[in-house]
Amino acid sequence: MATYTYQCLECENTFDVQATIQEKEEGKGAQFICPKCHSKKIKQKFSVVRFIGNIFKGDGNGAGCCSEKKSCCCKSKKGPGGCC
Repeated sequence: MATYTYQCLECENTFDVQATIQEKEEGKGAQFICPKCHSKKIKQKFSVVRFIGNIFKGDGNGAGCCSEKKSCCCKSKKGPGGCC
């Protein structure tokens, strides 16, 4: 699971959501509601730190850059098709 940062459009509260890519794309579930005012009007905020962390976080299932089950690795393959 990756961590995404969201901001409520009603109360401007900023909060993190842990979700799979599919959950994020669907935007369904209790984690996609502002914990402060319970509004569903939220917008994802881009965070470079979170983005980089999510890319390099391997979960052992092939997710993330350079996980042990991927054929490419930053140290061995760069450019198109590589992960760096």
